[in-house]
Amino acid sequence: MTGLAVKARQTESGVEILFRGSKYVIEYPDDIWSDYPEKAREVLFDNIVYAETIHLPLIHKVGEISYNTSPPCFQTHFFQNMVMDLPSCADVDGTSTSELIKNFMNVTISFKDPETKFPSYVEETREDSSVVSISFGKDSLLTWAVSRELGLNPQTCFIVEPLLTYEEKHKMVLAEEFHKEFGVKLHKIIHSSGNLRDGMMLGLGKTEIGWGLQSTEYALTILPVAHRFGARYILMGNEQSCAEYYHDREGFVCYPAYDQSHIWSRQIDSMIRQMTGGGVRYMSVIEPLNDIAVVYALYKRYPEVAKYHMSCFVETETGRDHRWCLDCSVCSKMYLLIVASGFDPATVGLTRNMLTKECRDYYSLLGGSSVNTYALTGRGRDEQLFGFYLAWKNGDRSDLVLEFERRFLDEARGREDELYKTFFGIHESITMPRHINDEAVSIYKEVLSDLP
Repeated sequence: MTGLAVKARQTESGVEILFRGSKYVIEYPDDIWSDYPEKAREVLFDNIVYAETIHLPLIHKVGEISYNTSPPCFQTHFFQNMVMDLPSCADVDGTSTSELIKNFMNVTISFKDPETKFPSYVEETREDSSVVSISFGKDSLLTWAVSRELGLNPQTCFIVEPLLTYEEKHKMVLAEEFHKEFGVKLHKIIHSSGNLRDGMMLGLGKTEIGWGLQSTEYALTILPVAHRFGARYILMGNEQSCAEYYHDREGFVCYPAYDQSHIWSRQIDSMIRQMTGGGVRYMSVIEPLNDIAVVYALYKRYPEVAKYHMSCFVETETGRDHRWCLDCSVCSKMYLLIVASGFDPATVGLTRNMLTKECRDYYSLLGGSSVNTYALTGRGRDEQLFGFYLAWKNGDRSDLVLEFERRFLDEARGREDELYKTFFGIHESITMPRHINDEAVSIYKEVLSDLP
């Protein structure tokens, strides 16, 4: 097979990528792209096109790729992001990390214009303005609620992934209701370039390769939205467990979501600051919290926001008419954490009891295999241990809680103080500026002072 060729151009509303006879776009609403300063747009264009396509030689098993663009100034950042994500891709796909790394490093890349464009635009921003990439998951909802309480006036945008069959349908309904209640418009960015990650659609088989730069791509993609509002901050919902890793079967460090880890978030912040002359920062206001603390804080302090919660990807037909498919590891995890936090999952549409024996395969603690990669980490296992323990303390006696009681209750009791400290503790943050960190931590101390 010959080498791959990527051709791209700017349009009035965004970016168009041509690959193997098909067109993939990133389209902004309301003249957001055309209003973005030209010298910033030129740099962003080169970098977005490359970030969206860096994985193509690997999934097509080709050693060469050419571009009709200039080399991206953040090419080394994208390289590191990709390499650090490959162990997770190999683990999920059942392939070899060392082979993926070798093949990726051996790719020959060429550009039509050899001159790299460097950022020179200085963005003028306001401390009281921010943008949240909202998905209506627990992390983005708590991020929005906390940043609003902090006076950051968060605007919202939603990057539409075409692979998720019914996700957009449900989220547009939520967005309309959210707008009516809070007066915040959701700025929808069409991202059909996400299809370039879809191995099935490309006729190559299902693969995780390509998803690992998603947070990096999103941060860059949001820059024109941040410009529209003079936003000082781009906010992502990366919580404490995003830093977790394990070692794969070849001994490589394996991050389930390296692009969401705090150490990589600092690199994204570096890119964003360079793109804006220091005007915009990238951070997570929920970084100090683990998953269950995120759920507890959201449902306890911001119930008017929590009711919009939707974490399921609704990829199957079971999600056609409901924002939760009620038959996946994500639904099971959220059900457990909501029950563990002392709230009713039915209030957000989780109407099936996900703690019955039929759902056993979704819990790694109980030996289940249909789990996400985070559940394979030590902290993921302990999170389930603690979640079942709190559900048991709250009086739930479903099938799997009773199994937990038989097999793990003694362990949970013996580790109770440690588990509370880990999962309801307030951990160090490295992405927030000190003044925001102090205010956010003050909120978390208050809300976590009354635990289940």
